[in-house]
Amino acid sequence: MNNVVKLTRTELYDKVWTTPLTTLSKEFYLSDNGLRKICIKFDIPLPPMGYWQKLQYGKKVIKTPLPKQENEQEIKIYVDQNKNDPNPINLLKQIATEKIKNNSALILKVSERLSKPDEIVSKVQDNLSKKKVNNYANIKGTIHTDGGLPNIVVSPKNVSRSLRILDNLIKNFKTLGYRVSVDSEGLRFTAYQDKITLCIREKSNIKDTTNERGWKSRDLIANGKLAVKIVQYGTTEFADTDKLLVEDQIEKILIKVETEFQRMAENRRVWKIESEKREELRKIEEAKQKLKDEELTKFIYFYNDAHRWKKFMILKEYFEHLKSTNTTDKEWLDWAEKKLDWYNPAKNTEDNLMEDVDKNSLEIKKKNRWEW
Repeated sequence: MNNVVKLTRTELYDKVWTTPLTTLSKEFYLSDNGLRKICIKFDIPLPPMGYWQKLQYGKKVIKTPLPKQENEQEIKIYVDQNKNDPNPINLLKQIATEKIKNNSALILKVSERLSKPDEIVSKVQDNLSKKKVNNYANIKGTIHTDGGLPNIVVSPKNVSRSLRILDNLIKNFKTLGYRVSVDSEGLRFTAYQDKITLCIREKSNIKDTTNERGWKSRDLIANGKLAVKIVQYGTTEFADTDKLLVEDQIEKILIKVETEFQRMAENRRVWKIESEKREELRKIEEAKQKLKDEELTKFIYFYNDAHRWKKFMILKEYFEHLKSTNTTDKEWLDWAEKKLDWYNPAKNTEDNLMEDVDKNSLEIKKKNRWEW
């Protein structure tokens, strides 16, 4: 169900400055980035980073005023509630399907003859032309490519089909902008920082056999049906059926591959957002803890100063008594008065000879090993 939400610039401005984009975007079934683009398009300023945290702690914030425009445009936001699908893979598949179907440069039909093959396909063709059937292979009646080439295991009669399918897929992958390469794992194609591996195998049937010595064995025998396997955290197979050959499923293969790339890119995007949120929460908690630690430190100083003040008053009273009795010489009285100024929490006068003494415990401060 699609609806159109109409807003003035002022109305949308008020919304984005009272509700975080991550929350407000859900109202329009948009991503926060999609809503941000609309604001930028209509010159609507957005709250800076840290704005909502400052509001949370009652700190002063600066609200950027809405720039005036001579001709105020009405903002129309098309709300597609279908995008609120609880299964995001359906939306990603829809995006991938549209991308494949709307790309007229793609070749969705496998040619009947191999023409101007890709360099990788030419190497596979040369490699398989030198192979002979090995009855000791995992699937009897097949030949396979060597390491460092796309992984292909087929019977000799299916080599031509495999090469044409492989050539078609590689050329389409390159048209889609994927980077195609070969490594020890076989054929890989890369997009959006992610990789997917492809291989072509001939399917097999299980056959129980008994040799001349009467020993029974269970073998895999190639049955002539091809399968293209897409490998990425699991395997998806597109195989010959009674109604469709692999050659007829090129569009499905491309949609599946693009969907997987979209899914991996979306997972990475979500992970990044969640990681940023976790980091933001960590900073908030760190800031809270810092305030708590500072508050405790201030109180400890206050507490220690109060107790030291009480001891200072005792010393001060004793000093005044000695001073009034005239039993102590002036030099000592001057010394004692300076020490009182040093010990007095209201003055804290510096004393070079006492700089290593903790005024609360009157013990020598412990030095770190690297301090001289």
